[in-house]
Amino acid sequence: MAAGSLRSSQVRALIRLVNEAHELPEGQGERPRHLLSGMCRLLGADAGACVLEGDFRPEGRGGFKAVVLEGWDGAARPALEALQRMGSACNPSIRSLMELTPVPGAVLTALRRELVGDRAWYGAPYVEHYLRPTHLDESMYSIRWSEVPGAVRGIGIYRGRNERPFDEADRELLHLFHAECGALLGLPEEPPGVRLTPRERQTLGLLLQGLGDKQIAARLGISRFTVNQYTKTLYRRFGVQSRTALLAKVLGGQGGGTRRRERLPAAPPS
Repeated sequence: MAAGSLRSSQVRALIRLVNEAHELPEGQGERPRHLLSGMCRLLGADAGACVLEGDFRPEGRGGFKAVVLEGWDGAARPALEALQRMGSACNPSIRSLMELTPVPGAVLTALRRELVGDRAWYGAPYVEHYLRPTHLDESMYSIRWSEVPGAVRGIGIYRGRNERPFDEADRELLHLFHAECGALLGLPEEPPGVRLTPRERQTLGLLLQGLGDKQIAARLGISRFTVNQYTKTLYRRFGVQSRTALLAKVLGGQGGGTRRRERLPAAPPS
């Protein structure tokens, strides 16, 4: 993930969103719904979906299971039902992802225009007959390949036609969200990696906001010594020696046991 491309205001908003989700009860679906709805709001998106794919190949028959949905009711419902009926490969962007070599445990996030050019996109029957009538168009996608062959956990985010295209900062925010919050979305089988306690996660969130030990202690109602102990634990978990290195690693998307986002070649000219 390219360092410095994230907008600091979006990162702070994401941290608040995650902290809000932690305050919600587990096991009732409130956390995943709150997170996906919040991400759509942060990204200015009209619809989003978190899904599980059991056979993620162009010729696969696994279909997908919708885990969390946002904005797919009303006029957009037929587009979702068509995707479930026809298979994910009918979406040319998703098909492009299916053709990549799987890297178990890795997260890859890409803009639609990186995956497929305009001609192939607008010429696809699914886009023409099902997606365009919903007025959804601009999109980006994030997948995590499972350790189970052929299985992935994915997120798709959509904006309306003629709205501002998603940019690099939007893509990096979605990547960070998927890499760090996949477990909260109810997407199972997360690969092994850094696991933080609630207090460690709160401490990390406040560090990301630029707060010092004294401010964090006051915010959490604990001593500065305890904050220092949590910070040292975070250093060990992320394999760093300083606060600067910790923040660079987290914001650079290399923490949490995730790999760097792979760069994709540009889509062919339209």
